[in-house]
Amino acid sequence: MNKLGDGLIRAADGVAILALTAMILQVGATILLRELAGIGISGAAEMVAKLYMPLIVFGALAGHYHAGAEIRVDLIAHWLPPGALRLLDRLIELVLALTAGALAWKTAGLAARALRIGERIEIGTLAVPGWPGKMAVTAGFALLALAALIRLFRGGRHVPR
Repeated sequence: MNKLGDGLIRAADGVAILALTAMILQVGATILLRELAGIGISGAAEMVAKLYMPLIVFGALAGHYHAGAEIRVDLIAHWLPPGALRLLDRLIELVLALTAGALAWKTAGLAARALRIGERIEIGTLAVPGWPGKMAVTAGFALLALAALIRLFRGGRHVPR
């Protein structure tokens, strides 16, 4: 389970990197075309907002958490004895796993509906499927829940990247 989970989380990181690369290329091409030829790529902003950004943010979410790169505010950590701190970390992992799992469940219905009805993003005369961005949100939350469960059962140990 751990190796499979680690692999899935790393694959999502790869998808995020590919989406970021594609977004940089598309935005760069749009800027160059606008500056050099006075034309742009129609719908570039919509593609960034509805496709690239969900893939980037939710693709990388679990990987950052899994590697221990999340933002932490340790207001009371330095006052707690080590045993209490470990217990608090485990409680946080459990709450995160349950919350991310619930969000994955809720967004899965929205993504499935978008796929079922063939939801499209209208970009000028081009219609691009809208479900991949919604699936990215669902997958991101599901992988975050998985990453929290892995850390919970590993005793809070982070996985080096």
